[in-house]
Amino acid sequence: MEGGLWRSNIINQLQSRNRRETTAFQDIITFQSRLFDNVNTLKNENLQLTLLNERIRYTSTESVLANAGGASNERIQALEQKILAQQEELTSLHRRRGESAQQIINLNAKVHDQEKSLQAKDIIISENTALIASLRAEIQMYETNMVELQGLNQMLRDEHQALQIAFAAIEEKLRKAQDENRTLVERLIKYKAKDADKMNEENEHFLKKKSDKVRKELEEAAREGGSRSSGGSGGSSEEKIMESMPYYAATLPTKVALRFDAHEGEVNAVKWSPTDRIVATGGADRKVKLWDVSKIGTVESRGALVGSNAGVMSVDFDSTGAFIVGASNDFASRVWTVADQRLRVTLIIVDTVDRKYTVGGPAK
Repeated sequence: MEGGLWRSNIINQLQSRNRRETTAFQDIITFQSRLFDNVNTLKNENLQLTLLNERIRYTSTESVLANAGGASNERIQALEQKILAQQEELTSLHRRRGESAQQIINLNAKVHDQEKSLQAKDIIISENTALIASLRAEIQMYETNMVELQGLNQMLRDEHQALQIAFAAIEEKLRKAQDENRTLVERLIKYKAKDADKMNEENEHFLKKKSDKVRKELEEAAREGGSRSSGGSGGSSEEKIMESMPYYAATLPTKVALRFDAHEGEVNAVKWSPTDRIVATGGADRKVKLWDVSKIGTVESRGALVGSNAGVMSVDFDSTGAFIVGASNDFASRVWTVADQRLRVTLIIVDTVDRKYTVGGPAK
């Protein structure tokens, strides 16, 4: 259907161009036709005059032979004058014929030039037609690509909306989990406070009982010392009792031994390696960093463990010091190897209510 339309369109354009181009030469063509008719007419008249001239000559010759009188001379002169007039007319006709022939040659040259221009325009039209066909094919290809891109864009919009819905649901779960975590922390703080109060009471009771026991022992020792001889000394027995009692000494640090910036933000967790003098730190910048503190007064970075999607809240080594685990706020815990610092296992919480976990494989 579309192919027939462009063919008919090209035919209509060619016809309109033919009418437009021939209109400018219509007068020339008409004048050339008129000149050809005049030439033909002049040729016929010239032929008739030639025949008449021959006939006149023939009749004049016969009349000269037949009549040698004066009357025939006058007739001959009249005929000669007529012949001269006809010859002059024939000469003018020949001149007009030459002019007409020159005009015809000029018109033919113009027609030839116009035909060359028409051929050049035909070539240009054919090139433009081919260009139009290629451009239409390219437009069709672009339209097809545009339709495909529109479909892909719509699919991406749908996926974006679905991801927004999922993100909103995850944010809601996160908010609920944070509220639950806050509630649990408050309850834990209350329980810890109760346990601390209870332990303080037990310690006070234990210390009171122990002090009463020591006081009784001192009183008994003092009574026994008074009943002994004067060679014995009560002070020495008290010193023996004090030396026999166990005691513990505790000291608090008075200055900072080493200070360094571990993360770009808050530091949420610190853990010593059970085998080496390595410290692991977890921060709000979603990284777990390893630090070598074997040299006194200096710290050296041993690398950063990446892969977490949220701030790392807790870190811990295994008993051999070969693996390290980090828990982050993206409901996931990740296990790295300390030697090559590669992520090995990812544990993801998929249900914060039932505390169900999903174990992911090693990172690629």
